[in-house]
Amino acid sequence: MTPALLWNFARQELVDRYAGSALGFAWAFLQPIVTLFIFVVIFGQVMSARLPGVSDTHGYGIYLASGMLPWIAFANTLSRASSVFVDKKGVLSKVGLSLPMLPVFIVLAESVTFVIGLGIFLLVLVLLNHAPEPQVLILPWVFLIQQMLALGMGLILAVLNVFLRDVREAVAMVIQLWFWVTPIVWAPQIVPPELYRVISMINPMAPITSAYHAMFLPGTIDYTALMLLALLATAMLGAGYVFVKRMEKDVRDFL
Repeated sequence: MTPALLWNFARQELVDRYAGSALGFAWAFLQPIVTLFIFVVIFGQVMSARLPGVSDTHGYGIYLASGMLPWIAFANTLSRASSVFVDKKGVLSKVGLSLPMLPVFIVLAESVTFVIGLGIFLLVLVLLNHAPEPQVLILPWVFLIQQMLALGMGLILAVLNVFLRDVREAVAMVIQLWFWVTPIVWAPQIVPPELYRVISMINPMAPITSAYHAMFLPGTIDYTALMLLALLATAMLGAGYVFVKRMEKDVRDFL
């Protein structure tokens, strides 16, 4: 599968997402604008929500946005990748596409959406006179780790979803639960340190989300945890690739 073909699939994914709407691709810009408005203005100014240890009136809104933007990319990648073989069965039955490479277009599409949202977020920070932390330079690396993890898991689940369609619904439920055990709307300071240590050990998105927070608000990044997660994401992606290759004939026959 060529890069050009993957990009065409990614472009079609974005087109289909907003198909039938009058504004079309403009929604890719409007949605993050509205989301950031809710986080920064409603939570920070109207509701006066405050982040523990941060005096900035916009602190909690920035905290929410810096955690929510990458989470949306991760959750959408995992959800869409886990059903990609079933969703694209019409194409797969006509064209001999590489199954392990097919979900990459989802990563590309979600990366484009994330970059748009991140650009708007950075613009909002400029308007608020709030400079990102120096750690923001590692953002591409952290984003790569989370997307590799989502893609690896998605490959395995995509195969399982071909033979057991309940997987799609189970993935949606797990993602919903996963969101609430990830420090996106809540701060690690509100839970006992021992409990948060356990959460960080079993939830790879906890240290990843905390890293994003430290890019935009004062905080520290656990680089050891990120290095271990990079190894985990690589192993997960490799396992997903091998699993799809071994099951490719069965998947095509069943579809």
